[in-house]
Amino acid sequence: MRPTSTTLDNKGVRATATLGALAALVAITGCSDGVAERPHESAPATTRQVAGTPVILGVTSLVLPIEPYLFTTRQLADVLRARQTLVVPCMRRFGFAWPAPGPEPGDSTETAGGMRNAANMDRRYGITDPALAARHGYHFAPDPRQRTTEDSTTAGPDADADADAMTVLTGRTADGAPAPSRYHGLAVPEGGCQGQATARLTGDRPLGNDQLASEINIVSYQKSRADPRVRSVFRAWSACMRAHGYSYAAPTDAPGKDPRFTGPAPTRQEIALAEADVACKRQTNVIGVWFTVDTAYQRQLMASKGPELARAKDAIRTQTANADRVLNGDH
Repeated sequence: MRPTSTTLDNKGVRATATLGALAALVAITGCSDGVAERPHESAPATTRQVAGTPVILGVTSLVLPIEPYLFTTRQLADVLRARQTLVVPCMRRFGFAWPAPGPEPGDSTETAGGMRNAANMDRRYGITDPALAARHGYHFAPDPRQRTTEDSTTAGPDADADADAMTVLTGRTADGAPAPSRYHGLAVPEGGCQGQATARLTGDRPLGNDQLASEINIVSYQKSRADPRVRSVFRAWSACMRAHGYSYAAPTDAPGKDPRFTGPAPTRQEIALAEADVACKRQTNVIGVWFTVDTAYQRQLMASKGPELARAKDAIRTQTANADRVLNGDH
């Protein structure tokens, strides 16, 4: 499963909180959950060797270089909840019955599979946990804390909501034109109630992940997936899978998307395939090679972007601090 993008604008009325503590990268060799030493930077990433590629059997402790510049799932959920908290009194001032945010969701703000941020390490390289494969196949482990019905913590009205409400919310009419400056005699904020709330949290920056950080997160995945070193380990994985009786060219063929395995619960056939998938990843060191190459691309992409990334990290601090104040009653 690839990484996700969670840069948000102030026009949408629904957002999903798709973002754990972030640890520092540790240079190691041997068998563990660490990362290889930093590759030499003079040659192109697609041709240089990655020195000291470690054997990595799981992703639990792995942290990519870009992760400190991405909102965590909990941070983004809090920011979105704070925005909705600010939107409510604004919309009600215009006479709209607007839903208040639900109760604080606590640790259950993680998305399916426990994704800690948009890097999606739990499934970035496909399924990697043998215990989860044996129990759930390619399905995500159910979260007993997760609400079974959609709440309104980050949502406005339903799709058939009153057009006037949407205009006041977003500052735009249904055809995308700027909203009238007044509604029933009251001045409509620039960008609507949602734009006003977003500005309160972010200043003049977009809500959510910085675009550069999001791009580095996604581009490194795409480049590493196509890298000859990763393609080579994919071929080794494919040979291992053939020995188990399965024909897949690469882990990115996503065996878990097979229509036979998309029902509400895993089948025995799905679990057997998932177990073979994980076993072959461990046998051929797919995670070690792919993570090391992914990391090398990220470092290359980040090397000349220090000031921009510093601003991305500052935006996280600003938005989370402002959201904390709002959620603690400073409206």
